[in-house]
Amino acid sequence: MGTDRNSDAGDTAFTTDASTSEAGDMLGDMNGGSHGISTAVRRPTTPMKRVASRVPVDDVVDQPLLEQAKALLNDQKKQYKETTKDFGWYDWLGYFLPCFVWLREYNWRSWLLSDVAAGLSVGAMVIPQGMSYAKLAGLPQEYGLYGAFVPCIAYALLGSSRQLAVGPVAVTSIMLANGLAGVFPGREDDVSANMENPNKPKDPELQMMYNHAAVQVAFVAGCFYTGIGLLRMGWVTNFLSHAQVSGFMTGAAILIGLSQVKYILGISIPRADRIQEYLQLIFDNLWQFNWHEFVMGMSFIFLLLALKFVAGRYKRLSFLRALGPLSVCVLSIVLMNIFKWYNDYTGLLIPQKDGTTKKQPVIAQVGNIPKGLPDFTVSWWVPLYNVGKQMMLAVLICFIDICESISIAKALAQKNKYQLNATQELRGLGLANLAGAMFQCYTTTGSFSRSAVNNSVGAKTPLANFVTGIVVMLTLLVLTPIFTHMSSNVQGAIIIVGVLALLDYHEFIYLWKVNKLDWLVWNVAFLFTIFLGVEIGIIVSVCVSLLLVIYKIAFPRITTLGKLPGSSVYRSIKMYPNAEPCPGMLMLRIDAPIFFANIESIKEFVRAQVVTSKKRREELGDHIRFVVIDMSPVTDIDSSAMHFLDDFLDELAADGIELVLANPSQQVLLALKRSNMIRKIKEDNVHVNMSDAVEHAAAVLKHEQSGWAPQI
Repeated sequence: MGTDRNSDAGDTAFTTDASTSEAGDMLGDMNGGSHGISTAVRRPTTPMKRVASRVPVDDVVDQPLLEQAKALLNDQKKQYKETTKDFGWYDWLGYFLPCFVWLREYNWRSWLLSDVAAGLSVGAMVIPQGMSYAKLAGLPQEYGLYGAFVPCIAYALLGSSRQLAVGPVAVTSIMLANGLAGVFPGREDDVSANMENPNKPKDPELQMMYNHAAVQVAFVAGCFYTGIGLLRMGWVTNFLSHAQVSGFMTGAAILIGLSQVKYILGISIPRADRIQEYLQLIFDNLWQFNWHEFVMGMSFIFLLLALKFVAGRYKRLSFLRALGPLSVCVLSIVLMNIFKWYNDYTGLLIPQKDGTTKKQPVIAQVGNIPKGLPDFTVSWWVPLYNVGKQMMLAVLICFIDICESISIAKALAQKNKYQLNATQELRGLGLANLAGAMFQCYTTTGSFSRSAVNNSVGAKTPLANFVTGIVVMLTLLVLTPIFTHMSSNVQGAIIIVGVLALLDYHEFIYLWKVNKLDWLVWNVAFLFTIFLGVEIGIIVSVCVSLLLVIYKIAFPRITTLGKLPGSSVYRSIKMYPNAEPCPGMLMLRIDAPIFFANIESIKEFVRAQVVTSKKRREELGDHIRFVVIDMSPVTDIDSSAMHFLDDFLDELAADGIELVLANPSQQVLLALKRSNMIRKIKEDNVHVNMSDAVEHAAAVLKHEQSGWAPQI
């Protein structure tokens, strides 16, 4: 067999002589075989000149795994040295404490006033919100102030987002309340009873254990946060889809709102985990309805909504969004102290679980909030009360908090045109939670509403968070006695209006129009959350999201290609009806890595396509001689795929069909070379793009058609 190889690209020459037919590949008896004289058609080998743009199979270096690891480590070291080679002492200080980075560039004249104004606005907002969210979490209300004090200052020193406002949030609070009840098996009812008034619990010893457990969860979550940041594993949050997070938060918002209805109606009911339980408890206890509480609570809700509407409508009055919660708190305190409604009773006796009765006040008050700074609570961290449940709760809270914080921080960074350091952001949030766990705080993260206020007022740097922390600190030192007679319904009103922003019904409509599978995930997350509880809702929705990922991986898209007329472009024949199949070829594209999880579906599809195409082509008088696969989307291939490929090549050869690969990646070439599969495929059948692969196959077909002769 002779092969003419010239240097001209794209030129293919063939030579035929007597030895060609003798050295030709036997295709077998096309008529099923016979004894005596064989009538099998012999196809000569295809001494084809390779195109100049051939795939450099021989140049692919199979580097040992240890050397790969060393090379990766050396690259990291080189990158680190390049980054830090010009560092002075101040740069190293900024490397570990990011606050020194923005302090160096701080424009005191232009930015200071904006940061202070934003910090004061968020501080005014977070004081009533923090107390409300702490009560929602089943914790004494001062814990909400602690969470808006220490973590804010820690984040100002360590965080990278310039507008993110850190502190207690509603979703984390209700997740904590629902999760911690299971930390004390057999005492769930006692925990629920304490949650009615954590400042004056019915079982103080159990409440103290509950407080310790909440701080422990903050410590564990802070460790997870920091670990994920140090290991640069923020990608794990990619498994929580936007649809899943949106559906979960919408369901959680409804549960949070229902948990506060009792303060607006003036009724006394235990905590529940599901919407049907809340509704049953509310309707069963409507006989306790207190119109005084209802009128006052609804007035606060309408006032908050009105201020929110005006702030959104008129940019000059955007500060009203921040002052809204503080305004209703001040109004509540003033009214309660003037009319002393907390001393009056409606005459209704409310039965208690212990068999006693309690007088229903005209307006229920918050009660005494301890004055002073938080205690040092490192000694609370270990041992955990219930390792399994607390660790799982910390993981769930950490994942949701990361998604919430990073999504807000990225949106704000994009809006304000700066680059967010996501790794540093995770470290900052983790260390902020660890610092909070040292000083009597439960888990904190970035808040949607407060971050929006921080940005709208004009925060330029994390100094705004520092100002917020100082405002809360002064409140703890001086102002807590003022809140003693504040009505409980104002906290319910603040939470109900606050969680309205989490009702993402727009996403429900959007997903229905755009992607039905994402719409399904949204509904699963939403329905499971409201009907089966927050923990089950998030676990099930995460599982459904992962199942969809697995489904998409297990059943990748495999496209049958055709050539667009007048071009060398190959596209899907379904998407482009004018795309034409090439004679003697079946052209496919596999749009995924090929590995054990999807190999079975790829096997079935490719084999079915070969069989179907053979029948269809034979009816039209055409015969498939080549299966050409565009490998450009195939980033990797494993041993399971190699076994399939080996068997598939044998099946094709039995039918006189060859496999041609176009544009394989380096990883695929390495795998083919290591497994010695490249010899079985033949290097002449591996090409740099579809155009070259089809040109090669067409040239072989042309040569065979001109050289076929029956062998007798």
